[in-house]
Amino acid sequence: MEDHIEANYVCAMLLLSFNKDEEHRRTEVEFFKVVRVSRAVDRCRVVFRDMFQEWCPIGGVMSIVEDSSNVLCLHCLADYEDVPKVGMYFGTTEDANQFYQNYAKRVGFVTKIRFTRRVGKDKVPKNQMITCNREGKRKSRVSPIEKTNPRTNYNCPARISIRLNKEGLWIISKVCLDHSHPCDPEMAKLLTRNREMTMHMCRVIERNDEAGVRPSKTYQVLVGEAGGFSKINLMEKDVRNYLSRKVRNVTEEMDAREMLKYFTRMKEMNSDFYFDIELDQNKRLKTIFWADARSRAAYEYFGDIVSFDTTYKTNRYDMPFGSFVGVNHHGNSVLLGCGLLTKENSGSFTWLFNAWLTCMHGKAPKGIITDQCLGIRAGIENVMPETRHRLCIWYITKKIPEKFKRHKRYEELQSDLNNIVWESISEDDFQNQWEDFLIEYGLEDNKWLSDIYEERHRWVPIFLDNFFWAGMRSTQRSESMHSYFDKFINNKSLLIQFVKQYDNCLGWKEQQEREADVEDYKSIIPCATNSLIEKQFQGAYTNAKFKEVQKQFRKKANCILHLMKAVSTSKVYSILEDVSTSKERVYEVNYNAETKDITCMCQMFESRGILCRHSLVVLGHERVREIPRRYILDRWSKLVKRRHSDIKSSHDPSLLNPKTERFDDLCSHSNSVAQFASQTKETSDILHRYLDMAMAECQKHVANSSSNANELDNLLTSEDGGKDALSIFIGGCIISIQDIKSPPYVFTKGRPTNRLGFEKDKMIKKKTKAKKRKNEITEKEDNQHIGDIQSLPFNEQVHPILQDANYNVNEGFKSDSMGASMGGFMSLLNSIHSYQFSNVD
Repeated sequence: MEDHIEANYVCAMLLLSFNKDEEHRRTEVEFFKVVRVSRAVDRCRVVFRDMFQEWCPIGGVMSIVEDSSNVLCLHCLADYEDVPKVGMYFGTTEDANQFYQNYAKRVGFVTKIRFTRRVGKDKVPKNQMITCNREGKRKSRVSPIEKTNPRTNYNCPARISIRLNKEGLWIISKVCLDHSHPCDPEMAKLLTRNREMTMHMCRVIERNDEAGVRPSKTYQVLVGEAGGFSKINLMEKDVRNYLSRKVRNVTEEMDAREMLKYFTRMKEMNSDFYFDIELDQNKRLKTIFWADARSRAAYEYFGDIVSFDTTYKTNRYDMPFGSFVGVNHHGNSVLLGCGLLTKENSGSFTWLFNAWLTCMHGKAPKGIITDQCLGIRAGIENVMPETRHRLCIWYITKKIPEKFKRHKRYEELQSDLNNIVWESISEDDFQNQWEDFLIEYGLEDNKWLSDIYEERHRWVPIFLDNFFWAGMRSTQRSESMHSYFDKFINNKSLLIQFVKQYDNCLGWKEQQEREADVEDYKSIIPCATNSLIEKQFQGAYTNAKFKEVQKQFRKKANCILHLMKAVSTSKVYSILEDVSTSKERVYEVNYNAETKDITCMCQMFESRGILCRHSLVVLGHERVREIPRRYILDRWSKLVKRRHSDIKSSHDPSLLNPKTERFDDLCSHSNSVAQFASQTKETSDILHRYLDMAMAECQKHVANSSSNANELDNLLTSEDGGKDALSIFIGGCIISIQDIKSPPYVFTKGRPTNRLGFEKDKMIKKKTKAKKRKNEITEKEDNQHIGDIQSLPFNEQVHPILQDANYNVNEGFKSDSMGASMGGFMSLLNSIHSYQFSNVD
């Protein structure tokens, strides 16, 4: 009978596996589909023992486990020395723990220290119990009816007990190898204790985080290096946890201090690094400004026109980020300093502009472009009264839809207003067209239009293009910097993270300029025409600026020249240009043949530093072979040697402990060796052989070494590089960095409402609100209509749907043709309703 039970209820599969050295053998027998019959289970255990005696060699150890899903497993470990047994000795508790953990990895479970008994005043450990982490039985305080939580406690009996003997050695006194749950080594690889993160993985995570790579992508890189998901004992959440614990472990109290220590280190590395801070009464950071040595040197060449913008707010303190951005000789943006402010008022901006001018040796820019913030305007007037202030035209024109979208002639209004702003040929022309526009659309009393008209000399191109602006009309370049920061930081970012990413941005812009310089050095753009003037620009300008010149040469074909007036050597030409297939414009060009001075009413050279097509047509007509040097600006030249090109942007080397530094050095060295040895199989084998020998030698040295170099290195190295006692000079007095506090934390809901996404979100919210209001009004009208119907006598009540169908209670459908067209069913329905209503008393 027992044999029959065994044959019907037990199905066995034998798995034999051997490791590489063929000294250890593990035999697993898994029984599936075991019915919960005590006699059958007991019989299975007997069969297990019989099979164990047959398969396992003398000295082997068997582990029998059973779980609630009726699975019985037999684990047989052939190597007697790798299995815990009573009487084994260890030098320390750590050695015993490590031994049991290694055993647990092979079997497929995780260990934990259940308790340690200590005696005496010195609390010397005497006994310790190490168990399976699924031992014990935890009872939840919440009733299973209300909530069922997963549990890991299976009251597992597997454990070892160790005690300290008289010789000072730790001996295993008790051993239990049976488990109450299945043990699978493959599953156990992803348990918390068994998940491993090597130094190489840690360095990859840290470097990718600095480069702005998301943790999910970093995890994919680690999986690819390991050869697949099945070969890596790591989860994606481990990457995120490591970043939270080890990399971004700066608290809010430490944030301001870490940032100032960072600035101090930069100052020590390069004395031209500049920073300044403003504190409130509680010694909290109020305003911050900093600029590296390269930015200060670049200001000498590109600081004539600057864009300043503070619409970016992405940090946990909700501090607006103000960036000073210029244009370099390639037409690319260059960072000239930045600041963080807690308040956007005139006092904060006055302090920031003063700090910036002090950093730049008191040299104010010739022009600055900002938004319409009154605080910024007051700060510029207080600090830089001689600087020409231009308002961002984009900020103003983007408000046109918001102000006039409900106007019945909105599309015509918007088109006409844009033409007035962009196509006016003189200041008088702009004023005349503006007055006609107000009368045409009845907007004489519009306050917004009156306000921007009063400010016309600050934003309308025709009033400003007679001055040099390096091609800038808006704060768009500052906003391009903001889009860069969006890749790396969010509204939870710390100040120290923001500052380091700003340094990365400086390095990125430096690399862009270096690559453009190399492109100018190795290549040249061919001339599009045979003009000697074009060849003159080709040899002087960078490739990027020469492309702009060539664009003007190509557009010469759309221009027709006509001499209007000639007095002595001075001539006035009229240039008719085909702007499009249906549009023409006339420009006047003044030329002096003696001095070779030339001016055009489009004012492109005055505002952008590029000769316009109209001037080029006149110069070609006058047979000018070479233009004066004043029309070739050094600002766009590739021949000028600029001092900032030899200065590297600020970058703080990572503060690593000696062990990590040695690891990076070894990796760098081994990479070059591996690259050379990988050329042939023979050299690869040689390197493998010597690496094995070196590994054995290192292990031998570590085993014989009595000093713990790692602990000594960690004690000698602190995260802040030993700069805890730093002090800085602020406001005429010396203040310790330890006394400075971070700004108050600002709690926000979701992503901050910065300019890049706020307008779209606002529009969606507005449309949703309007739609909801419309639905409420419609529902209210329907309810009111139904109430009016219900107030009528019963024989006069009509359902709204029937009313829409033009139905009359007493007469049916008014149109016979309609009823006929709807078919017999509607006729039948009509007769039924007529019958019902006619029989109602």
